[in-house]
Amino acid sequence: MQEIQTNAVMTDRDWATDILILEKHLAVSYSVAANEASNQPLFQFIQSITEETARQQHTLYSFMQQQNWYKPEQETPNKIQTAAQQARTDQSQLPLS
Repeated sequence: MQEIQTNAVMTDRDWATDILILEKHLAVSYSVAANEASNQPLFQFIQSITEETARQQHTLYSFMQQQNWYKPEQETPNKIQTAAQQARTDQSQLPLS
């Protein structure tokens, strides 16, 4: 049986990663809420929150990159082309295409 570590301390990198994940989830949730807003003033209000969340997310992402805490892998042109082709195939199969 594994013991649960109760004295774990989150590092600055852990906190930043946790907050970045939260910001990503918030951005998706706000986007859905904006799309489902029942009137224009509500839509504009939620949209402004969505945009601010995106700015905060980008600022944190940039900070994490500067600290070498977030290093996206570079994809090869072949992988990018394959993914683009798959996206086109998927899109062509949508009922509204």
